[in-house]
Amino acid sequence: MRKPATEKNQSEIAYEVLRQKLLNREFAPGARVRYGPLGDEIGMSATPVREAVGRLVSEGLIELVPQLGAVVKQPTITDTTELYEMREAIEPFAAAKASQFIAARQLKSLQATIDTMQKLHRSVMTGKVQALDVATRFDKSDLKFHQTILNAVNNQRMLTVVGDFHLLTEIIGAARHSYSTEVLEMTIDDHVQILQGLSKRDAEWTRKAMTVHIQNSRQLTLSRLQNECPQ
Repeated sequence: MRKPATEKNQSEIAYEVLRQKLLNREFAPGARVRYGPLGDEIGMSATPVREAVGRLVSEGLIELVPQLGAVVKQPTITDTTELYEMREAIEPFAAAKASQFIAARQLKSLQATIDTMQKLHRSVMTGKVQALDVATRFDKSDLKFHQTILNAVNNQRMLTVVGDFHLLTEIIGAARHSYSTEVLEMTIDDHVQILQGLSKRDAEWTRKAMTVHIQNSRQLTLSRLQNECPQ
């Protein structure tokens, strides 16, 4: 039976709210997702929240655990390795393709995200804030950078799939104990190289720069998860 439009809309709203909460690190890996309290917070019943959780289960972001219910997935070494392998297979191709189609306004947006990340990095270097305190804002800028590149390709399927990869990456990132200034600096340098390739309309430069960026991120993440996550 087809669901009423209002119920479908509530399910979609619950889905977007949950995804955003995951990105904002409001639900850490292993945290329970309670349908009733979350529905009360959003202003709806538990039913659309349950449906939204079902979508996130199918995407591998949440898992259903006996006697616990819906739980944010704990990343494993295997999960992380597979995730970065998929990103490395798709994103360099997407970035190279974007170099041929990206608009001036999108290049300007990419530079703006780098400027934001550099500002956050300087605030850490000057001791105004701790690196962990800027993690969420830094990750949002990182995500926007990659989404802008994918939008330039104008491939909705690729945008959806790689978007899910990035969301999983952010959930894995939430398990990190700290962000060092070296991590922030490495990410910024990688993004600068990618933007240079895009600005030059150089597909091969852009592809290589994106590959290096993903490989750097994978090495960093795996090294930090090695003693924290199950195999």
